[in-house]
Amino acid sequence: MSKNRKCLLSVKDIIAMYKEGYSTSEIGKAAGVTPRYVRIILHANDVPLRPRGSWKRKYQLNQDYFKTWSATI
Repeated sequence: MSKNRKCLLSVKDIIAMYKEGYSTSEIGKAAGVTPRYVRIILHANDVPLRPRGSWKRKYQLNQDYFKTWSATI
């Protein structure tokens, strides 16, 4: 048995809030839907999603750090 919820925000409002920096959880609470439904809406409208936990990362990771390797000691 699934509940039929009505989204309180329009798709444009959800996209605008996400681009302003709100998390999917915050948008979901404001709209009365789950964060997963918000992500589905964003994905359907080709909005690039931020990496999970990016807001709490303190340091940037250099992915190419070990690309150059030297055998000198």
